[in-house]
Amino acid sequence: MGYNKIPRQKLSLSKKNKLWKEQCVESFIELSNNGRSSGSSHRDDMQQLYDYYNGVIDEADYRYVLQPYGKSRKNFPSQMRNYPIIKPIIDLLLGEKSKRPLNFTVTVQNADSVSVKEEAKKELIYKNLEQQFVNEMNTRGMNTGMESQEVQMPEHIAEQFEVSYVDNRAIKGQNAINYIMQQEEVYDKLQKAWFHFLVAGEAYTQRGVRNNEPFFEILNPLDVDYDLDPDLEFVEDGDWATVRKFVHASSVIDTYYEYLNEDQVLALEEPAHSESDSYYLYASSHHKDPNSYRNRLIEVVNVYWKSRKRIGFLTFTNPETGTIEEQIIEDGFRMPQELKEIGATLKWNWVNEVWEGTRIDGRMYVKIHPCVNQRNSLDNNSTCKLPINGRKYSNINSTNVSLVKLGIPYQLNYNIYKYRLELAISKSKDMIAQFDINMIPKKWDMDKFMYFVEGTGIAWVDYNKEGIQLNPQHQTVMDLSIKTIEQYIVLLDSIMQEWEKLSGVNRQRQGQVGSYEGKGTSQQAIVQSSHITEDLFRKFNRLEQRDLQAMLDYSKEAWLTGKKSMYVMPDGTTDFLDINSMEHMESEYGVFLSDSGKDQDKLQQIKQLSQSMVQNGVPASTIAEMFDAENFSQIKLKIKSAEKSMQELQQQQQQAQQEAQQMQLQQAQEQMERDDENKEKDREVQIKVAMIHANDNDTNAQLNLEKGMRELDLKEKDLALRERQSNENERSNRSGEAIKRKDSENKVKISKSKSKGK
Repeated sequence: MGYNKIPRQKLSLSKKNKLWKEQCVESFIELSNNGRSSGSSHRDDMQQLYDYYNGVIDEADYRYVLQPYGKSRKNFPSQMRNYPIIKPIIDLLLGEKSKRPLNFTVTVQNADSVSVKEEAKKELIYKNLEQQFVNEMNTRGMNTGMESQEVQMPEHIAEQFEVSYVDNRAIKGQNAINYIMQQEEVYDKLQKAWFHFLVAGEAYTQRGVRNNEPFFEILNPLDVDYDLDPDLEFVEDGDWATVRKFVHASSVIDTYYEYLNEDQVLALEEPAHSESDSYYLYASSHHKDPNSYRNRLIEVVNVYWKSRKRIGFLTFTNPETGTIEEQIIEDGFRMPQELKEIGATLKWNWVNEVWEGTRIDGRMYVKIHPCVNQRNSLDNNSTCKLPINGRKYSNINSTNVSLVKLGIPYQLNYNIYKYRLELAISKSKDMIAQFDINMIPKKWDMDKFMYFVEGTGIAWVDYNKEGIQLNPQHQTVMDLSIKTIEQYIVLLDSIMQEWEKLSGVNRQRQGQVGSYEGKGTSQQAIVQSSHITEDLFRKFNRLEQRDLQAMLDYSKEAWLTGKKSMYVMPDGTTDFLDINSMEHMESEYGVFLSDSGKDQDKLQQIKQLSQSMVQNGVPASTIAEMFDAENFSQIKLKIKSAEKSMQELQQQQQQAQQEAQQMQLQQAQEQMERDDENKEKDREVQIKVAMIHANDNDTNAQLNLEKGMRELDLKEKDLALRERQSNENERSNRSGEAIKRKDSENKVKISKSKSKGK
């Protein structure tokens, strides 16, 4: 059955019955089929891109060269072959992508994240102050029951907190995405998507929940169709998307066994193929015989579209707290009488809701219901995303192109010039000497004549043949060499240069450096070429970011009862996953990817400093961990850890040195004290010895003492006597001098009186 009009989507849930569901699935499938321009031409054109990458020759592209006059000729000395110039460029970009780090950071975007951070900061400062109080009480001799610990000042605590704080929910989210990437092999699958992005210019992914675990798959661009607004870039934001696959009955039963009944399982053994060209389309695209797939492959179409649903906003006053509260209720809710009595109000709004459905073999409709995880936004209930995501490389206001599609004209011309070059080489006969066949000597055959020409370089001739008139000058040389061979080689080089310039992968980037090119010139050429291809990496990085965000969102649905597991980190260490269901469900995560190109440059630069780091004392084990790291953030953490360890080691060495110096001073002081003690003991011994000797000679000492006293007495008396004699002598001398002076004065007076008498 077919429907030209999409059923009305603004319906209450009670009116969306089985018929409505099947009509929606069929309408979007028909819309997808009608949207394919000129039938299957889009699929064929895209399939041709993969053929060009693999080097598959389609002679229709070279008909104007192989059949210039409308007819093909056989037994030509040349054959059209493919000389791939596209594949090496694509393979190099694939290799570069595999070495680029996938750096992502999980953050928490809940409104309470700021308050949670402030509470954690206050608690940390409070514990610091409490420990300071305990230390002070312990120093005063009070028994606090707690040991003293070294603490920092509160302002330093606040600074370190701002640098090192991470919300515990963000850590859980980071562990969750690490676990998912390992379990689902996301990194390898993204490499496959990158291949599709380079070849077809389109890459598509599917995310969801399967068996209570999130899953991640890469879709074939040939199987996907979608519709989105002109201003949107990603398929998950579109209105609808379909995925058309051709699988065997066993695969259908494995995937949809819980939705199929016994009659439907039996019907799968005889596929109906509602579309007559479906298996022919698949077989031709895979270069298979269509008849071999007539009764084997089954068409399975998954449809995802955005419908409408009605939600209510119930506003009422809480009788316990007296505050106004608001709740979101689903369609079909009826307000109870007790809420009416307290004055509650109910307002209904229509919002978007993602539905999914599957059509099997054109006649079975299963799994048609709203998607469990709508991936709504807390700020906008109408925001929801499709489980299918993807983007195109360059389709703004024009038809999409890919790197392979841009290189097709260069590949065609390169193959044609190679074909012409092979023809030119086959026509080139070099220099040819022309001789008269009658010059061969008599009784010689052609083989013998050529033998002597090749062996001796001399052409023996016989001018005396009977009946033959020979002209010795009848010898010419013809130049049958082709002069255009070098021109073809120059043309081939020019095509290669133009293709490398367009693709952004020049010969320096491929490792082909000229002998006269300097290091700076080569590096500059590589940097300039990377600017062209960086747009490819940037656009694909945004797709990776959206997919990681979706995987984290779908994990909330998958781990409703929590999750406990262990996984291996990229550096080989093991980590544990312990998810609390309530905390995980209420967290609104945000995944952010860093610029992989800049990270790659920083990785190379920091690794080049490894030798100098070893010379400056960084442990070799840290350098080995740096080389094992996949992103610059891990390297920074390892360097900071090494620096912290070195600082701690230096502090320990300084502390040990100070302790050694203090020990030496203490030992010297103790030695001095011991020396003083020994000297004091020696003095005490000497005193005791003297006292012993004094006790033994006590009598002699007394006699000697009395004798000494007597001698001292005598000396004092003799000294006093001498002193008296000396005093007397001095007095007598003074009196004699006075008498002499008196006599002299009398004589003077007498002489004066005599002179007057005369």
